[in-house]
Amino acid sequence: MRFPLKSRISCTGIAAVILCAATSHASAETDWSGFYGGLALGGAYSAAKPDTDILYTGHFSGSDRNQLTPILNETIEGFDVTGSALFGYDHQDRNMIYGVEGDLTFMPFSESENTGRTTYASSTANSFTSQTTVESDFTFSIRPKIGYATGEWQVYFAAGPSISRFKTTHKFTDTLTTGTNHTFTDTKTAFGVSGSIGAGYLIGNGWSLRGDYVLTYFPSIVDGDRDIGQGGPASDFSYDGDFQSHNVRFALIKRF
Repeated sequence: MRFPLKSRISCTGIAAVILCAATSHASAETDWSGFYGGLALGGAYSAAKPDTDILYTGHFSGSDRNQLTPILNETIEGFDVTGSALFGYDHQDRNMIYGVEGDLTFMPFSESENTGRTTYASSTANSFTSQTTVESDFTFSIRPKIGYATGEWQVYFAAGPSISRFKTTHKFTDTLTTGTNHTFTDTKTAFGVSGSIGAGYLIGNGWSLRGDYVLTYFPSIVDGDRDIGQGGPASDFSYDGDFQSHNVRFALIKRF
């Protein structure tokens, strides 16, 4: 199962653009044009969704597959403090704002899902353990944006590509046959998309305060098949998964 992109963000963005277009005949009192940079602090809820499959081999039975699949695919989630460096450029045409923004966000996501010793339904004399860990430190995004300015206020919507690095580790042990002690590790550069919606207030001398919500989604953060060394040379586990984060933050921006 994959996480869908949140359609409400797109709908909100479209509605904002329509509203901006309808009111763009008015003149803005403040010029938001030019380069800017800033720092943001926020909090994010993030979740990785493994899509790990048990392949039919000589080690696992169909019953084992049915028992293990929901355990291996439990959502791995957590809350983290985030810090962001922002830089961009805005062009203002009356009330309309057109621009592009770079966003480097540091988010120390490192969460695990653990299953302690559990008896196999197909063989009550044997048991297994499982632990899946997902780690990521940063996300870099470039987002074109469109906004509307009136007085000291600016509202905007932005969307664009994102890149990050993810490390996935799966540890699995069991006591079937001669026993298994399996560790899978994969580090992958992942590409995704992000969208943000926010508002800024100009406080003077080129300084502004801003609040925004950022959704980031990576459709594939791990990829690989592995043999656990039992039941023949064929792969026993197939690994895939996605990741999304929801970041609410506040920023101090300086325009140049």
